[in-house]
Amino acid sequence: MARLLIAVDGSPPSLRALEYGASLAAKLGVGVLLLHAMPRGMLPLGGMTPASLAELLHTQEAEGKRLLAALADKAGPHGVEVETELGVGDAAAVIAGRAEAADIQMVVMGSRGQGAVARLLLGSVATQVVHTATKPVVVVR
Repeated sequence: MARLLIAVDGSPPSLRALEYGASLAAKLGVGVLLLHAMPRGMLPLGGMTPASLAELLHTQEAEGKRLLAALADKAGPHGVEVETELGVGDAAAVIAGRAEAADIQMVVMGSRGQGAVARLLLGSVATQVVHTATKPVVVVR
């Protein structure tokens, strides 16, 4: 089944992207894949044991899954089939990489609205995805 990939992180721009993407998917008669990218992990902080690092990563994963479940409920009223996926790694790479799948027709994501200097120095996930994804990308403000 054809799907729109909607990248979400719980921020207001990603919630607007979710609303837009779910509405668009309903009009197009396609499903939705909600994707949340979680950082690969952190280097152990001073005094952090491997066990406490594993616990931290487990907590982050559980929070990511809770976020996806809550956002899937928001997409449900649009009458579209919704699947969720938790990706691990650099957000732009995770989103662009997942968009390569044959069933993904388009990426919909929010823009944080950084200023020009911040974008220049840091880049933005949306900008990176627009430049690296091979599928169309809709950025919602």
